Amino acid sequence: MQIAMTEEQFEALGVRARAQGIDLGGRDGTIEKMGVKAKWGFDGAMLTVEVLEKPFFMTKESVEERLRQALG
Repeated sequence: MQIAMTEEQFEALGVRARAQGIDLGGRDGTIEKMGVKAKWGFDGAMLTVEVLEKPFFMTKESVEERLRQALG
């Protein structure tokens, strides 16, 4: 999934993520929380997130929707 955002929005997202115990340091990486593992990258205009692992009882679409809500 891809989410358009500015540098400022990405920086603000990093602050919110750190408050939740998630480190978005740098321009790409992997995050893991509550059974969800995702690879992410930011190119200065677009945040790309790929769900790598999820709980068996959740669909990929539901995980992506929750991520969109959290990142938006």
